[in-house]
Amino acid sequence: MSAKQDVIGKLESEYSAMRGAIEALPEDAYSQTWLGEWNLDQLLAHMAGWWLEMSGAFDRVARGERPVPEGVDYSDADKWNEGFAAAAKHGKAALQVWDDAFAKYAGAANSLGEDLYGLDPERGRPRIGDRLLDASGIAHFGEHRPQLEAWLAGR
Repeated sequence: MSAKQDVIGKLESEYSAMRGAIEALPEDAYSQTWLGEWNLDQLLAHMAGWWLEMSGAFDRVARGERPVPEGVDYSDADKWNEGFAAAAKHGKAALQVWDDAFAKYAGAANSLGEDLYGLDPERGRPRIGDRLLDASGIAHFGEHRPQLEAWLAGR
């Protein structure tokens, strides 16, 4: 299996696990606050927002550009998160936005060349494809899926 297939497979596996945990929830569960000040609608919007942002990053890298557009600063993640959460749809509509954003993110990752995945032996760090999938994808699931599972277990 190639480095690209491996990392995209991990991403898709994490998505499927989290999707499976929430797909049967009733509509009213989405509006219950359980993650600090957030509910499930807002968590899904937060994740979807980052996926859409990083889909653009994949597209720019594929064109040979920097991943972050000129004049954009992602360093204040709280500000971005607040904006994403504020745009949340409710219930199954929030889940649909999440699904659509994931499809776009995974599609953008798949369109990036094999040579932009894996470990860069000269720099000793993951290449850009892996880094874009880790921060907003794999590590994001690693952060939020256990929180979600704890909430679900207490329902």
